[in-house]
Amino acid sequence: MEEAVSTSPVEDAVARVEGELSAFWSAPDDASGHAKVRAATLNFVAAGSPSETESLRGACDALTDTHAGRAFVLRIDGRIPPWAASTEVHAECRIDGAVPICYDRIEIGFGAMAASRAASVVRSLALPEVPIVVESGPGAPHALVDNLAPIADRLIVDSAHTPVARIEELIRRAAGAVSDRAFVRTFSWRELVARFFDSAPGAIAGIRRIEVARTPGGKQDPAALFLGWMASRLGWVLSSRTAAKSSSGGPIEIAVTDDPREGVDPGSLSAVRIATELGGQGLLLECSRTESPGVVRWSMRGARSAEYEHRLGFRDETWVLVKAIDVVASDRVYREAVLAATEWSAL
Repeated sequence: MEEAVSTSPVEDAVARVEGELSAFWSAPDDASGHAKVRAATLNFVAAGSPSETESLRGACDALTDTHAGRAFVLRIDGRIPPWAASTEVHAECRIDGAVPICYDRIEIGFGAMAASRAASVVRSLALPEVPIVVESGPGAPHALVDNLAPIADRLIVDSAHTPVARIEELIRRAAGAVSDRAFVRTFSWRELVARFFDSAPGAIAGIRRIEVARTPGGKQDPAALFLGWMASRLGWVLSSRTAAKSSSGGPIEIAVTDDPREGVDPGSLSAVRIATELGGQGLLLECSRTESPGVVRWSMRGARSAEYEHRLGFRDETWVLVKAIDVVASDRVYREAVLAATEWSAL
């Protein structure tokens, strides 16, 4: 007697998705009658909570303007049986000249136990010729992201929502590099501070105090990652949350302060002040938001004198995500900053 072949609910869900995708891609475009051309730059996997599904869809759709390909929106759905998976496929074409350029998005809700299959499901449905980029949304369940991290060619996080200790865990789990939306947003702050030492490299050895001010109310403290970046770049040894030693052993005082500002989001950097010496004279280095929230005043006072204003500008979150995906030059710097930030946060 021939034995019946059984499949799991997850395998059934994958088969349904494959069938829907095959039907879409094998049919000509409705509007033009031409064969569809796939846009394939990456597989983008957005993991989040059920309440974030709509915003994750929006992020995927906005990303297609520059990075079209195959998108996944994944979540754990407590309303379905633990071993089940629900699916929805969305595909569309845009006319670029006479040729329809098409892409698709796959949404999967995993039951609590089925989430352990997330990586294998993504692998089976992903476009094999392009990389897999995974983003951990603010409410993404650890079980889901932990399962996806080892298959990610690049993993995107946001330290404005995720503790640096958790990001360090993901760095150790991830197969590829980890990038951070918040690190992209604060690039101008790091660049402006670095300019102090481009102008006066001798001032590095004389640093005796650093103050990082931020607006209160943020879910995570932006000072941690900024101090981690400073410590890792300059070779500081962190001894407590208020003290460090320079690479030559000199004491450095660390201060983190609240600085309420109108028109500035909670948990945003508002000022960095560094007290140092240059040629035996005191030197105060400061980057601080002016009364205009989007403008930073850069100044040197003491052994050197200089001042100018820098407009931070506005960058929407699609731009931030694109930079987090594309800019790889700072990957090692970010990793070292996270390790130091985790160390400081635990003191």
